[in-house]
Amino acid sequence: MSNFSFLKLLIFPVFITYSSITSAQINQILDKFYHSTQSLQADFEQTISNTRGKVIEKSTGNLVLSRPDKFILEYVEPAEQKYISNGKTIWIYDVELEQVSIKHIDGNIGDSPAMLLSSNTNIYKHYQVSDVKVGKSDGLSWVQLQAKEPEMTFERVLLAFKGKRLMQMVMHDSFGQITELKFSEIIINKPFANRQFNFVPPEDVDVIGSVSAQ
Repeated sequence: MSNFSFLKLLIFPVFITYSSITSAQINQILDKFYHSTQSLQADFEQTISNTRGKVIEKSTGNLVLSRPDKFILEYVEPAEQKYISNGKTIWIYDVELEQVSIKHIDGNIGDSPAMLLSSNTNIYKHYQVSDVKVGKSDGLSWVQLQAKEPEMTFERVLLAFKGKRLMQMVMHDSFGQITELKFSEIIINKPFANRQFNFVPPEDVDVIGSVSAQ
């Protein structure tokens, strides 16, 4: 599973002691995060595990997002890749392959982790709160989301909050694989200029797609 899955869609097996709360309380947790976090900058560690719980891929990188729908996702190790969105267009830059893919943002990629984090509209559009629970054993508040449509890439998403800060994302896909993102060095509400979320492909790379064509 390539790092592109983070966009086309976004561990270790997670064992958490849960206690039920109401849907109103869970919505408050989500809304508190979205309303208090207009921008976010963080480093991350990503781990992908197969159906047997074996880690099959590890990567590190950093994330910058600015509401609504703008983000820069950069993988540093083991391979350098960048994903940039200005809210209308997304650029996918594979540094090693010297290739840039350009896509128009529409409802078909609304279930990607980056899009979920940059817009709460996507969460409520594509997911519903199912078996609403909060984890108690690790000091984090865990929100569980269930996909509304069977064709969604991720059937279930867990978001872990510490106060207003998102600390982890755990995503279960339809093939039984689990992707976990752990965030660190988190900076909230740092100002970012809109121009930072536009990307001009280097002259010496292959470009697939076109901004003007969208």
